[in-house]
Amino acid sequence: MIQKNDINNFRTKYENNKTNKIRHRMLNKVKLVDLIQDNDTNLNQSFSINIKTHNVTDQEHSGRCWSFAGLNILREKVIEKCGLENFELSGSYIAFYDKLERFNILLERLISYKKEGKDLYDRYVSSLLKDGMFDGGFFTGFSNLINKYGVVPKDNFPESFSSSNTYEINQILSRLLRKFYLDLENCTCDEEQLKNKYLENVYFVIADFYGVPPEKFNFEYTDKDGNYHIDKELTPKEFYDKYIGIDLKHDYVEIISYQDKEFKYNNIYEIEETSIISGKEDNLFLNIPSKEFRNLIIKQLKNEEPVYFYCSTTSKRIEGVWTDLLKRYGDVFDIDLYLDRNSILKTNGITDCHCMLITGVNVVDDKTDRWKIENSWGNKYGNKGYYVATDDWIDTYVHRIVINKRFLEKKHLEILKQNKIKMEKWKAKC
Repeated sequence: MIQKNDINNFRTKYENNKTNKIRHRMLNKVKLVDLIQDNDTNLNQSFSINIKTHNVTDQEHSGRCWSFAGLNILREKVIEKCGLENFELSGSYIAFYDKLERFNILLERLISYKKEGKDLYDRYVSSLLKDGMFDGGFFTGFSNLINKYGVVPKDNFPESFSSSNTYEINQILSRLLRKFYLDLENCTCDEEQLKNKYLENVYFVIADFYGVPPEKFNFEYTDKDGNYHIDKELTPKEFYDKYIGIDLKHDYVEIISYQDKEFKYNNIYEIEETSIISGKEDNLFLNIPSKEFRNLIIKQLKNEEPVYFYCSTTSKRIEGVWTDLLKRYGDVFDIDLYLDRNSILKTNGITDCHCMLITGVNVVDDKTDRWKIENSWGNKYGNKGYYVATDDWIDTYVHRIVINKRFLEKKHLEILKQNKIKMEKWKAKC
């Protein structure tokens, strides 16, 4: 219990320290972030390894970073193959089927929970209903959506106000999910019929917000030499196979670097109930030591392939630079606020998870000092939408990456052949 004497001692010590008074006066007048800006927060925009990518995309007011990061990789293949100045794939198209598939699998889980005798007081049921429908996702889900539905150019299924502003649709779908649970709880009818009734309603809602995705379309474009092209009556899968052709499912693996009493290095883990498509695998990732994790990022960049990654936005940006703000805040208050990546993950410090691409790094005399980041927040921020990240930010806040298997070491490939260790989603730190 805090005693009055404790408060008096704190006050006396505080008031007897002139630095505290100066700090208080400054924070009365300016934002804390303004006190920590220096040359390190205005990093050079040149990089020794710099992959040429194109105009940044904009996910607007939605949580679709995970699909935009994936689409930003895929579009480069179309640009290269067709000789384009710039090009975007449709984020709305992926979002449409993400909503539909995600709602379906949540209904299936609720039906399964009922058969297992789980009710509202069960952790799985209460967590599912509390989370409801949201935008966030993972590379595995993106890969599964691409494999099932393909992609379409943005021109053939453009953004709408509703696809760029997803609060309302998520609220509506979350309410329908909870209504389904209540109907299911008292259901004496066929559960599949009830599920299909709700799915039909959800399809209509998504179509009202996003429009109906094309089953076939004409791909029309003008290349950078001014030549017009048209490829007629393509399905989204045919377009993907012809103009992109990357095998996301088999050629890439998600990788983390984290160790505690549950997670051990040199294992492959499967996190339960993270799939967004019925019948598809849950999220898998390889867990390796930090030095190997970092080396794989650089190896892939050296081979001119961007690195899809997940990060915590706990540490925000300063004028287009991702840096460890909390560590710098500690310098202001003369207290130690630094935690390494493992400690942040261990203490559930990964919040507001965000996906972007690493598209460059500066390496001089075998030492890295800054990294180039392609975001999906439009061109108003950073350097026309591109950011610089400090080296310590990468080490501290980048907690998962997606790597082409051809860059893995032999021992990593051997680990992938091991039996997967299944992990409850509550224990997944990343």
